[in-house]
Amino acid sequence: MVYILGVVIVILLGWIFLIKKQLRTTTAKIKDIARRRGSNEQLTMDIASPEVRQLLLTVNELLDAKSKTERKFQMLNKELRETIENVSHDLRTPLTSLSGYLQLMERDTLTPEEREKYSLIIKNKIQTLTELVENFFVLSKLSSDEGKLHLESIDLSNFVTEAVASYYEDFSKKGVQPELEMEPGIKINADYKALQRMVDNFISNMLKHGEGPMKISLTTQQGKARLSFANQASHLTDADIPRLIERFYTADRVRSGNNTGLGLAIIDLLAKKSGASFAVDFEDSILTFTVVFK
Repeated sequence: MVYILGVVIVILLGWIFLIKKQLRTTTAKIKDIARRRGSNEQLTMDIASPEVRQLLLTVNELLDAKSKTERKFQMLNKELRETIENVSHDLRTPLTSLSGYLQLMERDTLTPEEREKYSLIIKNKIQTLTELVENFFVLSKLSSDEGKLHLESIDLSNFVTEAVASYYEDFSKKGVQPELEMEPGIKINADYKALQRMVDNFISNMLKHGEGPMKISLTTQQGKARLSFANQASHLTDADIPRLIERFYTADRVRSGNNTGLGLAIIDLLAKKSGASFAVDFEDSILTFTVVFK
């Protein structure tokens, strides 16, 4: 009996020794993993009690969460650097242009016609800067919890018709008459200012980049309001379409180095906050933006 008890004690002591050794090794591994960024390493232990195995499982879950947090931080940090670079570029370009035209305005040899021409260009550049700053502010606000919307009942049919009518002169200058397909009496719950910004961005996008016929339609499908804006966009490729909603991405930026591309990113955020869906389609050189409301 004493012999058996001695054997049991020896086995238990050996077990305790192994557990303590592995715990020391595991502690060293935890410290090592904690010091390294981007590590996906997990902890293991060959001999362990159920309690220790549960501890290891919990620690591995924490290490996995740490790894995911680090990857997210790296991604956000990269996005922040790119955003700063893009903001700097988009502000610097019109500012540099403004500086050049202001220097031209200082010349005494300018004719009244030239002075008027340069004044108009300067006004347009200032307007561009104002829109840029406003878009940066809106995008920042929408990306945070501050961008909360106040929903109310809105007659979308009347809203869109009036919005298009307000751009009559702009369409006339471009030499196009948009085709309207409006189903009457369609009402939605939406934030008035958010809806106004969305529709204005859509129409502005059509005026700036659209070609040929333009169509604006509002219909209902399965009880949901479907608002779409379509125009020809021969300068785009199929590769551009999935990226158009990305912040700062536009085909124009890639090809000519200008245009922020923030408008569609703002629309996408506004749609999500409104509980709507936003989609971009491209077929036979026709670019279509569609928002489906609840």
